[in-house]
Amino acid sequence: MKGRCFSIFFLLGLHNVMLEKFHVQVPNKPIIVTVGDDVVLECQLVPVKPLDNLEVRWFTSDYASPVHLYSNGQDLPDVQDKAYKGRTELFKDQFLHGKTSLKLKKIKTSDEGNYTCFIDSQTYHAEAVLNLKVEGFGHRPWMQLEENNKDGLRIVCKSDGWYPDPVIRWEDGNGQDVTAQSEWEFLKDSRGLITVQSHIDVTSDSVNRFSCFMENPLSKKRQEAHVQISDEFFPKVNIWLIIFWVVAGLVITGVAVDVMIHRKEDKKIEELQRFCTLEGYDEVKIDYVSVTLDVETANPWLEVSGDLKSLRRIQTGRSLTDTRKKFTYWSCVLGSEGFTSGRHYWEVEVTGNQFWNLGVAAESVERKGWVRLNLDTGFWTIGRIEKLIYVNYFPRSTIYVGQIPGKVGVYLNYESGTISFFSLDTKSRLHTFTGNKFTEKLYPFFETWGENRLLRICSSSKPDL
Repeated sequence: MKGRCFSIFFLLGLHNVMLEKFHVQVPNKPIIVTVGDDVVLECQLVPVKPLDNLEVRWFTSDYASPVHLYSNGQDLPDVQDKAYKGRTELFKDQFLHGKTSLKLKKIKTSDEGNYTCFIDSQTYHAEAVLNLKVEGFGHRPWMQLEENNKDGLRIVCKSDGWYPDPVIRWEDGNGQDVTAQSEWEFLKDSRGLITVQSHIDVTSDSVNRFSCFMENPLSKKRQEAHVQISDEFFPKVNIWLIIFWVVAGLVITGVAVDVMIHRKEDKKIEELQRFCTLEGYDEVKIDYVSVTLDVETANPWLEVSGDLKSLRRIQTGRSLTDTRKKFTYWSCVLGSEGFTSGRHYWEVEVTGNQFWNLGVAAESVERKGWVRLNLDTGFWTIGRIEKLIYVNYFPRSTIYVGQIPGKVGVYLNYESGTISFFSLDTKSRLHTFTGNKFTEKLYPFFETWGENRLLRICSSSKPDL
């Protein structure tokens, strides 16, 4: 009789253990999350059963130092790993459905690794491991030109905010991969993100355009930048040019006395021709515009002066109801007068401002929200970011200048489709847009960002030469 009772109890106990048996499911593929974002680490109990009386433990390499621990119907933050304090959460409203997923907030690079989902019912336990990968998508690279120790130039490409180390690739103007000629270094900041700096040396026999690409190896997303090197940096020796300058030198010597007598007048004519006789027309046909700013188009974060000649970015934006004509994202404003023909010229004072963008915009440009500022969207501009002078904003192409301009002249020829920019400080051309076919009204365009960064339109109607 005793043996029969023992058998019954043994079978009942075995039956209960079988009922307790379960397993845990997690994603097979790695979970990829961006630095700073939140992520849910999925975990499911199979078969589904309530979790209120079970222990749920998430941990990485140390079972005794959990990422999160739930036991006896409550969270136990006192035993939690300090690196995860205040950043974890279980979805307790999903316990009835057997879900033990963990929400991990404000992801850091140090969070990358394997995570174990462990469930214990006292009579049985099961676990499963999933892999979390962290990525950082870096900023658009900055490119600049430097002198190297050899007979040539060095192009530097720099970007930060990457994780893991990005893949770097260089191309020349012919689309050829020249990465093997480059060097690079990776530096880790306090957040574990990577700053990468790469450079390539170029000489006079190189092509004059280079592109720098940086790609995240996880998401395959990439950033890129391009630079165009002026031929002036690598002048070609031309025997006829040498002969020309020898003859020119003799002629100049012969007329030196006359030049000295008429020096002031000749210099004024020469400088005026440099700006005004751009395409063989008489300079009197040029309209030296007295530009004023159109307040109705100004971004609410801009303050326009009472004389409508200057603007600056303010700390607190104005609350306005009528924004039909205004730029709502970029700190931009248009000139009051537009042009549908003719040749026009105006000057802008940018001294002391390291963050500006100016040029010409079409009347139909999109003004609501974020828009790419380039030729395709109706903007013809150059600008400055700290020591960098660039053409267009998306994508930017660097202009190398010996001296940062403090005053910029803008020249528009509607019929020929030409827009040129000049440095009044060095009496030199910065850049020219050519080959355009204008079909709508064009307006002077101005942008400044950074608190109290000032732009001022010069009042004089003649070029300040």
